[in-house]
Amino acid sequence: MTELTLDRAWPCIFTPCDAQKVASIQLAPETWAARQPLVHASIPLSSSLYLEHGLLGRYRTDRLGRRQFLSLQIPGDYVDLPAYMLGHLDHNLEAISEAVVRRTPHDAVHMLRQQEPDLFQKLWKISLIDSSIDRYWTFRVGRLVGRARVANFFCEMLLRFYARGLCDFDGFRLQVTQVDLAEICGMTPVHVNRLMAELRDEGICTFSQGHLRITNLPDLFQTGQYSWDYLYLDPETDREIRKRVTATRRGPLHNGPSLLSATKGAGPI
Repeated sequence: MTELTLDRAWPCIFTPCDAQKVASIQLAPETWAARQPLVHASIPLSSSLYLEHGLLGRYRTDRLGRRQFLSLQIPGDYVDLPAYMLGHLDHNLEAISEAVVRRTPHDAVHMLRQQEPDLFQKLWKISLIDSSIDRYWTFRVGRLVGRARVANFFCEMLLRFYARGLCDFDGFRLQVTQVDLAEICGMTPVHVNRLMAELRDEGICTFSQGHLRITNLPDLFQTGQYSWDYLYLDPETDREIRKRVTATRRGPLHNGPSLLSATKGAGPI
């Protein structure tokens, strides 16, 4: 298992030197088993987590214990940086697969803020991108329906993994269950199962045993009505995605260039 450092996860934001400085204030790696809770809402926190391996899920539950996922965190994500300012989280955090995290004490983050303001600003920047992804999840569940919602989620995860060199465009490992997908998409497991069967039968993609195989990339993006501007990808990655997904498109997929294409110092997620 190769450690995914900050400069590899965000190469146009963090330099290798930046990554070394942040790593120097992180604690030793911790391994958490799948389905193990890491953080509970409203509990005071004194550190933030950097995810090196695996998947973490943010979620809230209703009074009956029914769960709604708010986001899915992948390797290279700083999971809960807002807790540095807020003191605690307003949601729960669970390991979806086996996960390896490194804690960054908030006292050390405060030291960076005082002594390395440019580096602290970069951490703040990736936290803002994370918030942008959260807002898009609200749009997905609130506006998209049926196959579009499921396909849209698959598109997002593909690009987030691809931008970090963790997969290619033909598919990737996604260690979530059908129940997880239902909670992510705000549907019942039965409904999600039917929609995934439709995507498979139409030759768009197949999801089985924690692996997504993409058989028609442009149609996946078209079905998902997917626009990736909210990921703030670097211009080179943005151009590569455009070339791949618009080859046989039936309509517009992306509303203009990535906002980062005109922003100096932006990086992939």
